[in-house]
Amino acid sequence: MLLTPYEVDEEPGDRYPEKCESRLLTERGTANDGLQRGDWCQNERDWPEALAVLGLAVPVSVAGVALFTSGSVSSRMSAHAEAMRELDKLADARHA
Repeated sequence: MLLTPYEVDEEPGDRYPEKCESRLLTERGTANDGLQRGDWCQNERDWPEALAVLGLAVPVSVAGVALFTSGSVSSRMSAHAEAMRELDKLADARHA
């Protein structure tokens, strides 16, 4: 939402929507220049809403990475423990 350009309808079903620059990468001095001119782009994508979405996505993605890593390590450790038990059984069978 902060990096891509977008279009805004001035009214529902507008045939010629207004083209707006991205909120972060703008060629003007600030992305909020529209507030002074009264254009339609000003209220469509605001910084607090975009940053709130980003802020909510980061902890969820970190939790997902932690759960995935924990599950992968647990699975590999279980497979390793099973392989070690099999090797112990083979070693005991040779000594007996």
